[in-house]
Amino acid sequence: MSEVEVRSRQQQDEPAAAEPSTAAGLLGEMVGTFLLILLGNGVVFLAVIFGQTTGTSLFEVAMGWAFAVAFAIYVTATLSGTHVNPSVTLGLAVTGRHPWSKVPGYIGAQILGAFLGAAVLTMFFGPALKALAVKEKLTYGAPGSETLAMVQVPYSPHPRIIGTGPVAYQLVPFWRGFLVEVIATALLLVVILSLLETRSINAPSAWFFPLAVGAFVGMLVFVTAPLTMTSLNAARDLGPRIMALFMGFGRVAFPGPRNGLSLVITVLGPCVGGVLGALFFDRVLRPFYPLPERPKGPVEEPGELAEGRPGPA
Repeated sequence: MSEVEVRSRQQQDEPAAAEPSTAAGLLGEMVGTFLLILLGNGVVFLAVIFGQTTGTSLFEVAMGWAFAVAFAIYVTATLSGTHVNPSVTLGLAVTGRHPWSKVPGYIGAQILGAFLGAAVLTMFFGPALKALAVKEKLTYGAPGSETLAMVQVPYSPHPRIIGTGPVAYQLVPFWRGFLVEVIATALLLVVILSLLETRSINAPSAWFFPLAVGAFVGMLVFVTAPLTMTSLNAARDLGPRIMALFMGFGRVAFPGPRNGLSLVITVLGPCVGGVLGALFFDRVLRPFYPLPERPKGPVEEPGELAEGRPGPA
């Protein structure tokens, strides 16, 4: 018997891991999204407040989000599967990979975790952000203060790269920003499901999966950050947006610029994209994956399949 067959037999003999409890799933989503925001938005805080001093650029921000995603998965995958994103939760539910009964709880835990991460960042950097507002002669909640609130909230377009106001909105109209989020999030789901597909010849080892997903998120940040700040995630928007409201950003937080259209782009766009991406993978790509090979050879244990024939009931 080959080494591969021995390992396969050992895996079959091991008892199946217990399904994580509902409490474990909710805790995992809350902690995972907390880490995602603390690390990802933390790099955005540094870029906005100290960028001129530290030289923090879009490259560092993209790398920060990549590692934030990776470490969130490393820490909480065992507890909840690390969705940390309503787009992922909805995409998995639509394709039957996640029960609909758990969807509201998962999304609620994600938004709560994102809010808590944003609250900790406000405690860390709140005074420095206020000092920057004084330096730039901006008032929280006033037109143009999106250049400050963006440390918490993803806006379309990026306030410090493309700008705010009518000229910026002409460069990135609503339809363009919405399609950017739909397409980017759909691609994220396609990549996630491709990496999870055991029939893929490129299916990575479990330890490498978080790095692969994080790297793809970093690439999406490089490409789409100027247009929509790469939301990809309604919880990444809503949790910190609530914190921005508490900070005093008022209508710049809710409903946000463009009479709320920016919020639609960064909240609804990813949800639509997540569902479309999961459906595209299942209905367009997955049918072309090779079918698993049927066991061949003599029956070695009662009930084991041989030559594709079912064993005795």
